[in-house]
Amino acid sequence: MNTGQTILTIVAIVLLGTNVVSVNRTFTQHGSVLQQTEIGLFAVSLATSLVEEAQGKAFDKYSMAGFLATTAECTPVDSLGPDAGEDRLSWNDFDDYNNVRDTVRIPDVDTFYRWATVVYADSSDPNTARSYRTFNKKLTVYVRGMGASDTLQMSYLFSYWSFR
Repeated sequence: MNTGQTILTIVAIVLLGTNVVSVNRTFTQHGSVLQQTEIGLFAVSLATSLVEEAQGKAFDKYSMAGFLATTAECTPVDSLGPDAGEDRLSWNDFDDYNNVRDTVRIPDVDTFYRWATVVYADSSDPNTARSYRTFNKKLTVYVRGMGASDTLQMSYLFSYWSFR
């Protein structure tokens, strides 16, 4: 083997080594992206399931007995949340989900922390919590996975209305 062939062999080995390192780095980054995507999909699913669970409940505990004519008949702002003695299986109205917290472990994926708040909102600005009763309640669900880079936030506005 002459000097030219030796140099070509060395260059080929350096190029191959560089290529192997580059491919390995790409696979590692791709795996991380896939993991974050999987965690994100589960977080969306967990948030959606809590929103759908709350949607199936009455607007307010006082609306179950009859028509609410004024907002003064709704649950007071400082009483949003489950009533004393209620457990999750017996929740019957939308605002029972105020301050709910739970942990969901999905094997081989992650452990997720989920919490929610319910506030009164105004139809003119639903993103601002109101200190007075309205015919709109806003549920905001937060989900964070232990391995996630951020917290998912999902909101749902539930309005009370009735045909007369």
